[in-house]
Amino acid sequence: MATFFRFWTRQAEARPFVTVAATEACLSACGDLIAQTIGKHLPTHNKTEPAKGYDLWRTSRFVMFAMCVSPLGVKWHRFLDRRFPIRSQMTWFKSKPRVSRAKRRSEQKHTARQVGKRLACDVMIYEPAMYALFFASMAIMEGGGWEDAKYRVNTLLLPTYLTGLTISPIIQSINFAFVPLIYRVPFGSSFDLFWDSYLSWVNNEKLAMIEDR
Repeated sequence: MATFFRFWTRQAEARPFVTVAATEACLSACGDLIAQTIGKHLPTHNKTEPAKGYDLWRTSRFVMFAMCVSPLGVKWHRFLDRRFPIRSQMTWFKSKPRVSRAKRRSEQKHTARQVGKRLACDVMIYEPAMYALFFASMAIMEGGGWEDAKYRVNTLLLPTYLTGLTISPIIQSINFAFVPLIYRVPFGSSFDLFWDSYLSWVNNEKLAMIEDR
């Protein structure tokens, strides 16, 4: 595991976009396959529909989307890092010289403010934009056209976004405060593995309902 971690770090430092895209592809594929596995054991809107095998085309669409938007994630985290810099990244995990209590308290307040600003931008700008792009892209790749894309965004964006608010602020607060920049996208995506499964399931359920209309 340590060898793989060192290898991944070297690749990410040399080729950040390619490495993150490959990582996102693997995680999104796992997320969709988990969703399909769980979906086989859950009731659907069509209870007479027989269980089917794995839909690898569906997985490939999910992987393609993840790979295409992964550079946006890298750019976004770089932007937040520049716009809201933190002086003492990862201080929980590193030894540091002794400082006065007042200075330590000042650093903690500064970090909390900057993390709060990063989190606010992420929650209010990036996440809803990514959800809208996801549902619209899935509709287009599934052959639904622009009307279907607008319909999915209008019906799925808000409930999905509100559900995401129950977990994403916690994960992203840790991510912004303690995780080095190079690892932030895969760190978030690792915790998002089951969230990706949820997104895949929600999108597929909506597709099935549209096809039955």
